[in-house]
Amino acid sequence: MDKRRTKKQISFNMSRIRSTNTLIERIFASALRGGGVNYMKNHSKVIGKPDFVISKNKIAIFCDSAFWHGYKNMATKIHSFKSRKEFWINKINANIERDKKVNRLLKKEGWRVMRFWDFEIKNNIDRCIKKVIEKQK
Repeated sequence: MDKRRTKKQISFNMSRIRSTNTLIERIFASALRGGGVNYMKNHSKVIGKPDFVISKNKIAIFCDSAFWHGYKNMATKIHSFKSRKEFWINKINANIERDKKVNRLLKKEGWRVMRFWDFEIKNNIDRCIKKVIEKQK
């Protein structure tokens, strides 16, 4: 059986990938509320439009996908892609560089930046929320 997808199937799948209100963000938001943390979501006036902002404490929180944000060179998995490898490698590398730049700019403005990987959120949300609560002190 041929497991390759058509261009139409690939396009449909890619169109379903969202930048906001992802599963990991919903899990994180629910846990923040459960921990009594007041936050704003996707604050557009903060550099990088963090997934969560605790403005009182100047904390910017990002929930990053290991694949799209290049956890430990996850981009190397793209080498198994059948098409447009170079495009995807460049895209993920650009995401990594943008994340570094956003971190620098936020820190320069006095923000404390927290980044959590999707697998951290899925595997141990309590530890993630504990880190956020500790950072508020």
